Amino acid sequence: MKPIFDRDEMNLVHNPRDWNAEKILAHDGIFYLKDIVRPLDLDAAKVKRRVHEMRRLGQNPWADMGVRKIWNHWVVRMSVFAPYYRQHLISKVRRLEPSWDGNKLLTQKGLFHLADVCKLIPFSAHQLRYQAKRRADARTEIGVFKDEELNSYLVDMEVFARWILVVWRETEGRT
Repeated sequence: MKPIFDRDEMNLVHNPRDWNAEKILAHDGIFYLKDIVRPLDLDAAKVKRRVHEMRRLGQNPWADMGVRKIWNHWVVRMSVFAPYYRQHLISKVRRLEPSWDGNKLLTQKGLFHLADVCKLIPFSAHQLRYQAKRRADARTEIGVFKDEELNSYLVDMEVFARWILVVWRETEGRT
């Protein structure tokens, strides 16, 4: 008789809440989707939509993505899901670390949500959106732009940090 389960399908991993993303992605086994959403910064609804879309297209989400619903639980087969996640699901937008202040944020690289950035610096999202709308190529000039796919304003921190330094220093003596 052919085995029902593959080797990595026989290990149900419970509560990996204290694990970081790399530890989760490197561990073979079955995880509950709800347990990995936060550490992997996943949108569970987006994952489920992709499963339904794959089925609609005649694909096998368990074989291609490593996700399925069994009874009332969404489960993830990490040996299949990890490469899929790295290729398709890693958010291009970074999260703020709780220990950061505005100065630490300005030393980072990558994209951040404008609303999050404004929590740590003395400018409002409204002010920065206005500055972005005034420029033909705001992303390369000031690092603030609207991402149409996400329908959200983002900040390219490397460009933004250089620009904000100039703005802050130019207005230093004009009070």
